[in-house]
Amino acid sequence: MTGGLTWDLVTLMSIAMVAISIIIIVFLVYKVITLMNRDAEAHKNNQQ
Repeated sequence: MTGGLTWDLVTLMSIAMVAISIIIIVFLVYKVITLMNRDAEAHKNNQQ
């Protein structure tokens, strides 16, 4: 049953890669949104 074991390992690795990619994308989107909000706040303060 070594074939089944290696397939499980490959599956786990690909799932882990997808999970890591999703986490990185979510983190980057969150960073961009926070930066945009900060930028918008700075522009509001400059206009007043």
